[in-house]
Parts: sequence; structure tokens; C-alpha cells
Amino acid sequence: DEKTSSALSVPSNLLQKARDQSERGGMDAVLSGLHSAKSTIRLEQIAALRAGGIGHHVNLPQLVVCGDQSAGKSSVLEGLTGLPFPRQDGVCTKFATEIILQHSDGEQYVAATVLPAPSRSDSSKASLRAYMRQLAGLEELPTAIAEAGLLMGIRGFGDIPKGPAFAEDVFRIEVSGPTGLHLTVVDLPGLISVANEEQIEDDVGMVQKLVDTYITNPRTIIPAVVQANNDIANQGTIQKSRRVDKAGQLTVGIITKPGLINAGTEKRIALLAKNQDTTKLKLGYFLVKNPTPTEIAAGVTEVQRQKNEMRYFESSL
Repeated sequence: DEKTSSALSVPSNLLQKARDQSERGGMDAVLSGLHSAKSTIRLEQIAALRAGGIGHHVNLPQLVVCGDQSAGKSSVLEGLTGLPFPRQDGVCTKFATEIILQHSDGEQYVAATVLPAPSRSDSSKASLRAYMRQLAGLEELPTAIAEAGLLMGIRGFGDIPKGPAFAEDVFRIEVSGPTGLHLTVVDLPGLISVANEEQIEDDVGMVQKLVDTYITNPRTIIPAVVQANNDIANQGTIQKSRRVDKAGQLTVGIITKPGLINAGTEKRIALLAKNQDTTKLKLGYFLVKNPTPTEIAAGVTEVQRQKNEMRYFESSL
């Protein structure tokens, strides 16, 4: 309706700019101005250190997508990287996933490996380190994720009826080629509010510990994902990031699922998106629209996703 459209409207000049960028090729056009010889060399050095496992001992720059379960983190991550992450209702991220993007002029090369947790036995570490899959294309990524989950012994993967619900191991994806950017992004399991039959108290504690391990890195930028249809006071992501980012220099709010807003709450979300609500961030918030299940099933492309998002914000909800 008009009230909703007005509350969540985007300035016309920003819409036109985003529309132009989408028509020129999406993410590549947005990021093309961020390259320089100096930054490229530095980011390549960081990627090499991370590939050697140095990140366990030295804090390396990274983006860590953090949020509650089913907040839309994987969808945000896909929008950032262009990688097709599995997204289904009721299915959550079970282990940390590090995506290392390295821009080059050569052909695209995609490889998946597993970095075992320090707590693993020597034999288990050897088994996990032995996993290496070169992907013929990004469409094979969901298969590689399933293989990694099975190798980690996580319940629900393959024929594993029992076992941990989450793992401290790291699934790593390295993508080199015309990616358009040098970047390391980390997807984490979602924070669990209440334990249940599927996710017990030990699982809650493991996820909390895993998230803390990543966001306490002083070189971590935190895209904190919150759902528009859930009161922000009930979502611990912002509070957790504030505890480690007291100066507010590293946390950016990402508001997802605006299409699920209850009637009458549009003004509250509009104030939050404009950083005028009681929960303010120094770097503010961005409002995004996640692809619908129908769009995902139809195989929506990155460019089409951006066009759909523009169309959504230009129209009434």
C-alpha cells in the first residue's frame, strides 16, 4: 500500500544509480573502481597466508557474515560473492565457510578444501586435509558442501543418523579468475536463540564460541544480518558485535526479508534502515531483498536478482 511504499522508499537518484550499475553488469561494475596495484599485491599476500593456515595464529582481514539462524545470511553472502550457496527453509549453515576470491585474467579456477579444527585427532586431521575437490563450475558447490559435511561427520549429511549438529572445521572455497575482486568472506552458522531436540545446549554453546572466534579478530568487518520481520531487540547479532567493536568502526547492519514485515510495523523498519531507531550503528544499515523460494527454484541470476530488488523497492509492498 502507499503507506508501506512511502515508509520504505529509496531516493530516486540512488535507485537510478543502482539500476544503471545493474544494467552495466551488476557487481563487476560496482567494484571495478576498487582495484589498484598496491591493494592487489597486498590482498594476494593475505590470501597466500590464509591458504597456509596462518590465520590460526595471525589476525588477517576478512568479512564475517553474522546473524541468527534463518536470517538470510547465505542469501546476503551469495549477493556479495556471486557464489550459489544452498538455501532452503529449515536448512542452516553447519560449519564456517571461508570464501577466498582472487581476481586474475586467467580462466576461472574453483577448488574446495577442508581445514580441520585444532581439537581433532591426528588421524581425523589427516583425513580432512586430504579432501580436495576441483570444481568444474560453481554449480558443483552444493555437492562439495555436502561432501564436506559428510566427511566432518555432521548429523544429517548422507546416512549419518547421529553425531554433532555443527563442526568447528572450516570449509574453504578458493575462486581465482575474473572474479572482479580480491576478498575473503566468511559464512558462519546462525546464532541459536533456544535449544531444542535438534540443537541441544552444547550446540548453542559451540555456535556462540565459533562466532566469537571470528568476530573478535580486530581486522574483521562484520556485516550483521537482522531480519525485518523480527524485533531487533530479540536478535543478538548487533549486541554481540557491539561488545567486540566498541568504536563501531567495523559493523554494518544488513536488514533482510522486508517482504515479511507485518502490517503496521513499516515505520519502525524504515527508522531502523535510516539509522534513526534506538538501535543505531555508526556505519548504519542497508536494506536488502532476498530472492523468494520461487525465484531460487527458477535459478535467478545475479543480474536478474538485482533487477528484481530494484523493482521491489520502487513499488508498494
